[in-house]
Amino acid sequence: METEGGEAALLRAIAGQQALIGSLTAALGDLRSEKTEVVRLLTEQIEKLRSQVEWLTRQVFGRKSEKIDPNQMWLDALTIQAVEQNPPAVPAPAVVAEVAAHTRTAAPHGRGELPAHLERVIEVIDIPEDRKVLPDGTPRPLIGHEDTPRVAYEPSKIYVKVIRRLTYGSPAGAEENGVVTAPVPDALVPRCLADESLLAHLAVSKYADHQPMNRMESVLKRSGITLTRQTMCGWLVEGGLAVQPLVDGIAAQAFACSLAHNDDTPVDMQDYSSGKPRGERMRETRLWVTTAPPREGPWTVFDFTVSRAADGPKNFLKGFHGWLACDAYGGYRKLASAEEGPPAMRLVGCWAHARRYFLDAHKTSHPVQGAEFVHLIGLLYDVEREHADTVPPAGATTAERAALLLGDDARRLKLRQERSVPVLADIRARIDNLKPGTQPGSKLGKALSYADNIWDRLTVYAEDGRLPIDNNAAERMIRPVALGRNNWLFFGSERGGRAAANWMSIIATCKRAGVEPFAYLSDVLRRLPSAKTGAGVRALLPDVWKPL
Repeated sequence: METEGGEAALLRAIAGQQALIGSLTAALGDLRSEKTEVVRLLTEQIEKLRSQVEWLTRQVFGRKSEKIDPNQMWLDALTIQAVEQNPPAVPAPAVVAEVAAHTRTAAPHGRGELPAHLERVIEVIDIPEDRKVLPDGTPRPLIGHEDTPRVAYEPSKIYVKVIRRLTYGSPAGAEENGVVTAPVPDALVPRCLADESLLAHLAVSKYADHQPMNRMESVLKRSGITLTRQTMCGWLVEGGLAVQPLVDGIAAQAFACSLAHNDDTPVDMQDYSSGKPRGERMRETRLWVTTAPPREGPWTVFDFTVSRAADGPKNFLKGFHGWLACDAYGGYRKLASAEEGPPAMRLVGCWAHARRYFLDAHKTSHPVQGAEFVHLIGLLYDVEREHADTVPPAGATTAERAALLLGDDARRLKLRQERSVPVLADIRARIDNLKPGTQPGSKLGKALSYADNIWDRLTVYAEDGRLPIDNNAAERMIRPVALGRNNWLFFGSERGGRAAANWMSIIATCKRAGVEPFAYLSDVLRRLPSAKTGAGVRALLPDVWKPL
């Protein structure tokens, strides 16, 4: 009995030890799995941080241009692979070799002809009087001259324009007829000390030449007048709000197009109601731009909003019905939703944005895969470069221009169907192949997700010859804003933001129409108060403007 009892106790002890071993083994397996997961997460985090450091280093010290030599792109990827797979070889000893002399052809860099419309001021230089006669006293005849042109500059002129309104009385005995005085001319900004010419100069200086008002204060002081920056900013705000009829006319023309480009950019604004300490009272606001394609006119209109909420572009674009080229901002999807009937607009994606993501992947974490996508996107652009819009001849009618554009669209669509569609299919296949095994937080993962999320927008251009491949038209309009905010830094208020958007709309449309902004504004600011009807405002828009 004792033996049987001992054996049972031993078996129970063995079973307990086996259970303990099993639990310890399971715990060890869990620890190993946890360790593997921690190592994986840390590796991903290190790779992500390394990519961020490389990107930031390139932003601070590297080239900002997105242009890249395709040969260099592939060479970089192959070099990285070779370095990773092969240890560096022992350097060979230096060999001194003589190089034969060679000649280099320099490109011509002549001065060229000076513009014929510039005023010529003749400064005559004569020879001394004693050299005008020969030794025998015979005077030398003047047989010609030699001209040396030089470009001269005269600083801007500041003067006071006095508007003198004549007053007429009544002769003796007819005093009951009273006194008659010439009426006060209509003014864009009533009781403003600045003439329309000065207001135009300040607007062009700030929003076309990116000069802040503190700098303009110094410039004007050198010309003999002291105007504080606060005064000039106030003039620009009031004037910018007063030109709203012009901006409404530009917007109406832009929204009447069948295609528009839209983009946005952040701009700081002073916010005194935020409760922040002095010096930190800033908030990020937005400038939105909508621009028509070149074939449909020079129309470019800016809008100001205090945030990037979807209500901003929704209210701004409520009058537009057509195709909208844009980036992947989520607010655009609401604009193209079909909650009540067919949507008012359809969206076109931007391959330039997608390329930017893959280029970042090529330059950081995934040089080979990024290079492959950049190369394929380059093939799409090769197709676009082969067939740009035909420039209509001078004097072509509206019907002739429309016929040329229809022919261009048909040929472009045929090229896209033959050559772009297969490339798009190749890009789609590579995305589907790489996306499951790529870390979402990596540069390549973000690029794949960007393209995958808006794939329908990125490919719709291949189905219509009118549609653009990218949104670069809007980005070109945004670029001057980025230059300007590096100088004037911020908006002073919401009214200032709306006024700035109006000035930018007019100046950008002038530039695209080939109209000199200062000459246009100097004339139109005087005539706008008298334009009481829509037709009167339409006659003042840059595409049909004629100076008086």
